[in-house]
Amino acid sequence: MRERLADLAGPLARFYRGYVRRNVPSYVAGAVALVATNYAVVRIPKLAGEAVDLLGAGDRAAIAAARTTAWELVVLGVGIVLVRTLSRILFFNPARRVEYRVGVDVFAHLLAMPRTFLGRQNVGELVSLATNDATALRLLAGFASLQICNVAIAIPMHVVQMWRTHPQLTLACLVPVTLGALYMRHTIRRFYALVRRGMEFLARLSDRVLECYAGVGAIRVLGAERAALARFDERNDAYLDLQLRVASMRAFAMPVLGFSGLVGTAVVLWWGGRKVMAGELSVGDLVAFSALLLSLVSVLTSLAWVLASMSRGMASLRRIDALLGEPEVDEQRGEALVLSAPPSLSVRDLTFAYDETEPVLCGVSFDVPRGGTVGIVGSTGAGKTTLLSLIARVLEPPERTIFVDGRDVKSVRLADWRRAVAYVPQQPFLFSATIRDNILFGLPPEVDPASPEAARRLDRVIRLAALEDDLAAMPEGLDTVVGERGIMLSGGQRQRIALARALVRNAPILLLDDVLSAVDQGTEARLVEAIAGLHGASTAEAPTTVVVSHRTSVLEHADHIVVLDGGRVVEAGSHDELVRAGGLYAAIRAEQGRGEGSER
Repeated sequence: MRERLADLAGPLARFYRGYVRRNVPSYVAGAVALVATNYAVVRIPKLAGEAVDLLGAGDRAAIAAARTTAWELVVLGVGIVLVRTLSRILFFNPARRVEYRVGVDVFAHLLAMPRTFLGRQNVGELVSLATNDATALRLLAGFASLQICNVAIAIPMHVVQMWRTHPQLTLACLVPVTLGALYMRHTIRRFYALVRRGMEFLARLSDRVLECYAGVGAIRVLGAERAALARFDERNDAYLDLQLRVASMRAFAMPVLGFSGLVGTAVVLWWGGRKVMAGELSVGDLVAFSALLLSLVSVLTSLAWVLASMSRGMASLRRIDALLGEPEVDEQRGEALVLSAPPSLSVRDLTFAYDETEPVLCGVSFDVPRGGTVGIVGSTGAGKTTLLSLIARVLEPPERTIFVDGRDVKSVRLADWRRAVAYVPQQPFLFSATIRDNILFGLPPEVDPASPEAARRLDRVIRLAALEDDLAAMPEGLDTVVGERGIMLSGGQRQRIALARALVRNAPILLLDDVLSAVDQGTEARLVEAIAGLHGASTAEAPTTVVVSHRTSVLEHADHIVVLDGGRVVEAGSHDELVRAGGLYAAIRAEQGRGEGSER
């Protein structure tokens, strides 16, 4: 147990500094309210005992005094309701703020994590951290903290009041209650381990649900519903078994504490009754003592609920602390990059491998002039997507391999580089929002989405991405909701919306990774003409562009074409030069032919 507490010391200290410390005044005020509540709670049995003794006296003065005591009891009861409610507000409101802050920090941290880290994680695990674990920390900071503080205040106040009534009786009845508390201490050790495993099981279950939801189309096409359900049931059953063990342990803990209280009550009635008969204790004192003991047992019984919240909160604290301890990508490190015009872009002897595997790219070199266009073509697995990911710094390139205006891109701030680059990946991602929102999401921070400038940019990129006819056919037009990942749209429409989102930025560098693979031949021709038109007016305004495509027809207007095969540059030149050379480019072009494409 001491080792576990030592392991939690660091996470607890960081949790306190980051989230709890700012709410200390509220917690202190809540603790004061709990002191007032428990004072009233222990005062009520004392007054009730006095009323019993007064009524037992039977004279008019005693009955009048008992009536006054009854009014005091009413006032104390109302006071308990009000002050206890106040204490809950003072504890629970900061806990809600903690939950909100933790969720925001986890989300922001994930956005700043390197791609290598995210690639190792399960989506369900990350979703569980930002939701279930944040909720567990809210319960730890709210309900568990309230109950622990209440127990710490209530136990000494009850014991002191009982001791004042009869010290020997107090010692006798506390023996079974103490044994019940020791059992709880033993239970906490086992409970914590089970709850921690339960959080991991829940994360795996969430990951399975998200995986099945994302692949529901493939599951239906393959007729694999039963297999998918069986795999889900396997994880769900494991989680159920673990939760049943947790529930049975918690269910057994409460009766044990209740039984220890009943034994203590039996001791009070047996020994206390004898003291009453001997005249050493009044009937009212016995009533007050019994009521105090029952109240104390109810306080201790609440520890069973605290046990669940605290164990789950501690397990979540360790998981979230481990995540937040992972180093972020420092986007502000490096030299500032300000591009007033489209820059030149150079790739020099670029070799790259994933982990310790065979290199994906070997000695790749080429230049893109200011405002010019370079096309990249090659067979599947040639390294085209990896090359663009390295230029965009989605993957970090080796030093002194990629240059912008003669400067190593590794030496400039990542935040500045990302503002300078508009990148459309091979598999575009659309948010479950409207077409308008998806396109305007690409606006730079300085442009207000509701401004006239944003409207002008939106109209322009809709034309460039050949979306006018598609929008005209949709009843809601730009306000059409695209669904999860753009499921309501065709593949070509998704690609063109992603292209429009990149173009709306007016970035000086444009990277396009096979963005026309899912469009028909007619639409392709319009888009190729539009992209070429970006460079037709002036190189001072046209973006420096790198276009990856498996279709040679897309690259005909490029200033320079690089042919990759096996991660190496095997040919380079203009479209006409490569066709005349009769090499791999010409072979790819001949194989593709001039057949009619279809938009998927």
